[in-house]
Amino acid sequence: MAHYPAAKLFDSVVGVDVHAVVGVPVHPYFGPIYLWHTPAFPKADVLINGMPACGVGAMGYFFHIPQGAPVPPTPTNMPYWKRYLTNVAMGMTLMTLTIFANIAIAAIAAMIPKPKSVEKFVKDVTGIDTTSTTTTLTTISSSFGAFTQWMTWVKLLMPPIPFPGAQGSTAVGSPTVTVNGGPLAFVCPLMATSCSDIPVVPNAATIGFSNVLVGMSMAQLARQLAVSTAQSAVSASVQAGVKRMQGRNDCGCR
Repeated sequence: MAHYPAAKLFDSVVGVDVHAVVGVPVHPYFGPIYLWHTPAFPKADVLINGMPACGVGAMGYFFHIPQGAPVPPTPTNMPYWKRYLTNVAMGMTLMTLTIFANIAIAAIAAMIPKPKSVEKFVKDVTGIDTTSTTTTLTTISSSFGAFTQWMTWVKLLMPPIPFPGAQGSTAVGSPTVTVNGGPLAFVCPLMATSCSDIPVVPNAATIGFSNVLVGMSMAQLARQLAVSTAQSAVSASVQAGVKRMQGRNDCGCR
């Protein structure tokens, strides 16, 4: 079993993004983690080496190393400040459609005979537990419960950050250790993401040092990476479909 340092506030995310800009499309990213460190943010009652512990989804905003310029505005690519007017509606639409997509995936998977390991994988990806009618309804209700949380609305109200602004976040955490209800993130290559236009593959690493170690087998590590990739693929597919319907082709990070 391998052991990895647990992630904490102000550790960094280092990644390589791909963006549709004029010039070189590949942009290195480096930035600290300082927002949404656990589902209980801003509460910080779990400390690692004196700093708040970070779970999956902990993030920060920083800058790419510019290697190009944003694509000039076109009729289908509104200036960034105008896009703010549609961000809330767009974000709500994407969240809602992603939830329905996960429900549909879980429902279809529930009708197909499969081993327990596959059943658990589908549950981890979709967040929908199809063990029984009660658990199914409970997890669906919990999915829509995100709309009652203040953090959801803060994120929806935040405008997109124009290039070269960017964001990075932890993407994979421990399947056995949680912090305030979320998986504890850890320092490891390909366990984080930054806002690349190719979001389905973890493209970043969490960088930091601590003497609190998270133990994971290689099988657990591979499984968590597969879950994260599958979740990103579902979200990316929904987002791509909505953008096609809107005729949008913009570049900006949320």
